[in-house]
Amino acid sequence: MATTMAWGEEIQVIMELGFEVNYFTLNDVTLGVLDGEGRLDGTLIGDDVAEYVQEISISRGRSDQLQTFNAGTATITLLNNDRRFDPINEDSPYWNPVTNKSGVTPRRKVTIKSNGVPLFIGRITDIDVVYNPQRSTASIDNSTVTITAADDFVLLANTFIGNAITPSAELSGTRVTNILDLPEVAYPATRNIDAGTATLGGGATFEIAANTNVLSYLQNVAIAEQGYFYVAANGDITFTDRVSASFASVSATFSDQAGINLPYTGLSVLYGQEFLYNKVVASVEGGTDQTANDVASQTEYGISTLNLSGLLLSDNAAASTLASDLLARYKEPVYRFDKLQTIYNLLDLGQQADVTNLEIADVIDITRTYPTGSPASVTLAYSIESVKHSITPSSHRVEIGLAVADLVYPFILNDAIYGVMDSTNALQ
Repeated sequence: MATTMAWGEEIQVIMELGFEVNYFTLNDVTLGVLDGEGRLDGTLIGDDVAEYVQEISISRGRSDQLQTFNAGTATITLLNNDRRFDPINEDSPYWNPVTNKSGVTPRRKVTIKSNGVPLFIGRITDIDVVYNPQRSTASIDNSTVTITAADDFVLLANTFIGNAITPSAELSGTRVTNILDLPEVAYPATRNIDAGTATLGGGATFEIAANTNVLSYLQNVAIAEQGYFYVAANGDITFTDRVSASFASVSATFSDQAGINLPYTGLSVLYGQEFLYNKVVASVEGGTDQTANDVASQTEYGISTLNLSGLLLSDNAAASTLASDLLARYKEPVYRFDKLQTIYNLLDLGQQADVTNLEIADVIDITRTYPTGSPASVTLAYSIESVKHSITPSSHRVEIGLAVADLVYPFILNDAIYGVMDSTNALQ
């Protein structure tokens, strides 16, 4: 059952640990009706195990904007003194006497919610049981079980394209959809796929070989698009193109001033050569290197090269455009905020909801004020690259990984600000 934390947050940890019910039954009044409750492979009933939870750790996202997204993970530590989560315990409520197997097994679905909103949806990948034996006369041992789960990227990482495919030239979002729809992939319709802005190459040069890993290929599509490809907190596989990211609106505002916007407890700064690239070399499959240089930056800092080869973009011109775009973004070192921390249990209910609803690729404003020096205050827009939750009986801490948001605003005719065509106002 759901657990209400000391600060009022309701936590649910729903695991499909039982065994299948509601099998389709021919001639049954309820279970024998097409499109009714009956399912050919049955239905797993989720059990809310929040009352046994000792600690939850969730990590979703990527380390920086030049990396691809891997599977989000959750680690849940459960009290196991009655051995209910032990996969070999035949007296567990999750033991199926018909199959003689436990429902505490890999690939079962896990959903973690805060006040009814998903923080993570994934599948069990690992189950670790720990026993701390008491004296021989004790009736029970102290025991915990740590269950690790990963989002549905773990399914794509273990799925491969069956036969070689010769694709047509098409937008990146169409390519993603076509791959997910392949019979050997058959990814559920829990997805949110943008159309894409980058045209990917077609024909024999861009043939997708048999046994190509599905996740790796789709990550390469995201690299060509320079968009986001990840599994959202609600379990939807999500592909966001570069234009959507540029036209994003601000989802929340954080400030270090008491009583103003969302408070934060920690803010780290990154300023160095980590994202300094004044020479960008990009090439498509079967194409030639397209190089963009910034001589002034190279003279001041020395040459630092970003190399993107084997891109799925349609031609050399598209690779050249991408190289120029990346050069403009990374040719100078940027003083930027890197990670933001907030303590969820110190927020009011409205603020908690704002933080819970934040998602990867959302844009947030962050204000930092300084007691000395100039400027006295800085407010900048950042895109969310990662979200981490750490939940214990005493606290719920949230860490948000950041990247500088490269925003533009929709052109509005006759508007004094947004009606001016410049680098920050553009036609959608």
